[in-house]
Amino acid sequence: MSLPTRASSPDDLHAAMVRRLTRSGKILTGAVTEAMAAVPRHLFLPDTPPRVAYSEQDVTTRHAADGPVLRWMSRPGTVAMMLEQLLVLPGQSILEIGTGTGYTAALLAHLTGDAGHVTTVDIDPDVTATARETLTATGHTAITATTGDGRHGHPDGAPYDRIIAAGTWDIPAAWWNQLAPRGRLVAPLRLRGASYSIGFAHRGDRMVSDTLEPTDLTPMIGYQGEQTAPLHQDDLVTLAWDHDQPITSADLHEILHRDRTVTTSGVTSLHSTPVDGIWLRLAATEEGCCRITAQPPAVTSQLCTPAIPLGSPALVDADSLAYLTRTREPDGYSHVVGAIGHGPKRHQLTDRIIDAIHAWDTDRTAAPTITLHRGSPDSTTPVRAITKGDGYLTITH
Repeated sequence: MSLPTRASSPDDLHAAMVRRLTRSGKILTGAVTEAMAAVPRHLFLPDTPPRVAYSEQDVTTRHAADGPVLRWMSRPGTVAMMLEQLLVLPGQSILEIGTGTGYTAALLAHLTGDAGHVTTVDIDPDVTATARETLTATGHTAITATTGDGRHGHPDGAPYDRIIAAGTWDIPAAWWNQLAPRGRLVAPLRLRGASYSIGFAHRGDRMVSDTLEPTDLTPMIGYQGEQTAPLHQDDLVTLAWDHDQPITSADLHEILHRDRTVTTSGVTSLHSTPVDGIWLRLAATEEGCCRITAQPPAVTSQLCTPAIPLGSPALVDADSLAYLTRTREPDGYSHVVGAIGHGPKRHQLTDRIIDAIHAWDTDRTAAPTITLHRGSPDSTTPVRAITKGDGYLTITH
């Protein structure tokens, strides 16, 4: 067996990770650069080879007995991005919802310094205990790691200047109550089937977004805001929607075998171009906006060809469905964005997706404002409201 070269040592891999994140734009500030450089990631992944620990990928840390992934450490780019969104200042009090391995808590402790304090909460006592051991072993003895349901926060340490959460479907009232006035909250929020890491500024009875980044984090354990249903046997195609939407899976039985319409927008994009701007426009205006997912056999057979098979925006209206698609151009690089519809209202639904594509194409970099409100919407709410547990949100462009 050959000995590892210096280039593959943990220290070199760690330094290369920081350089990579800086070049990619995931790291923007000196404070986050110093934190990412100060905390060795591989020490929080003792059963993972350092080369994997420092690579740009999520690392699974626990599987269920029947195979599905239960726990993972997010890729370095996602961690850095969320730290930049959080804007931690020295001396602040921070609450983390979802402890994981303890790595993010250690980064937060570096950012807030000796004059601040980090509290991290996780629902799984084994996770909390393991993270506490690792934090102690790496010299982070001042961090409070406690077991509890993250939806209730940790009132003993409130108010917090900053709150950061794992993937969630909702922003519970406890988080509002425990966040200091003018504080910040960063949470990867599931929204009409998509996930966005959103930086919110606390404004009394509202939280207003000022940063918005696509992410693939799924809601943490205990959140049941979404429903899913197969649209084809063997789960080759599935649909996911929020519990407040008027979607009934029985109405969509055999929908992919009903009358089909293909509509093109004339708008082109590269294969790597994200579709989040289109998705958010549909979420802001369409009651039936949701997510469609297609497995490779469904795509290969042309049964269902979403723009992004792992998850693309779709519209449902009673017994009709349409979804975003794209077709490769002859040059092999660009794609034409369009829509495919099924069912009696397929033409109306594809037209509405095409309208969203054209609106997105006028300014592809435009970021909408997402506002969280307490209570329930009423007749004075100027735009479509999306119900979220203890409150609701609105999206404006």
